[in-house]
Amino acid sequence: MMVVHRAIRQDLRRLAASLAEIAGRGAPPSQARAIGRYTAALLAEILAHHENEDEVLWPVIAATAGQAVDLAPLTDDHRAIEAAVGRASQALASFRAHPRTHAELPASVAGLRDMLDEHITDEEKQIIPAMRRYLPAEAYRWCEKQIQRKVPWSRLRFTAPWLARYAQPDELTRLLATGGRPARILLAATRPRYARLERRAFAASRPVHARHAPNRISPSPRGGDHDQQNSHTP
Repeated sequence: MMVVHRAIRQDLRRLAASLAEIAGRGAPPSQARAIGRYTAALLAEILAHHENEDEVLWPVIAATAGQAVDLAPLTDDHRAIEAAVGRASQALASFRAHPRTHAELPASVAGLRDMLDEHITDEEKQIIPAMRRYLPAEAYRWCEKQIQRKVPWSRLRFTAPWLARYAQPDELTRLLATGGRPARILLAATRPRYARLERRAFAASRPVHARHAPNRISPSPRGGDHDQQNSHTP
């Protein structure tokens, strides 16, 4: 969950920065196509993440935490974010049709970035402590399995290397351990394609400074687990 949040926030930041940078000069056709593909994949990840929270994780948290946590404001945020993603998708369609006149896309992505920065900050302040306190580890593992089953192969080709890019070494170790050998094979198979798309999409982008540096290690890092080891969610 934390890796997904980090990936969403940092990718929206660098995408907004990249779009602002090319707004005045346009992008070469190959970069414009890559930006279109990358942006569409990122928007799909945002929608899928919120759908997984609404349909899988939130009901389980509500059942275990009861009145200790109020999910209504966060659910309302999801509706507003879905509308913002819809606007960004419309702007993306215009960008793909006319890459050199894409004033709407930078603005819509920047607005989505700001909205999700605020939402994720609120969510992590409220939900993570409640999960640690009330949600048994086996319940969270059940949620993870339900979410994993919903991801189609067409999305995994982006999702797997995208999450690996933003995972810290110990986080990636745990992610790969959960998926076992198939997860390592999947990551090895999808990383080159993702790397090519990323290079083309962000060819001229300036680096975006963030708290966590993107992960550029091998698919099987060695990292320590700094989380508490108890009977509840790690």
